Amino acid sequence: MTHDVANSVLASVIALRVFAPDAVALVRRMLGAGVRVGAAALMERRGGAPPNPGAPAGSVQPEDGGRR
Repeated sequence: MTHDVANSVLASVIALRVFAPDAVALVRRMLGAGVRVGAAALMERRGGAPPNPGAPAGSVQPEDGGRR
């Protein structure tokens, strides 16, 4: 192994060790932001009447919202 190859390998390993934690933190932050944006989009699309407070837990409202 020549000095140039060894030097390149060492420089690559050091760069990976220095920047890997920042890259992982950036990826985690971007994934968290994506989850928040996705949840907000789902909440916006969600429509219909609010749940009936007098209904027992686990009951499902009919399509017409209880109106006949």
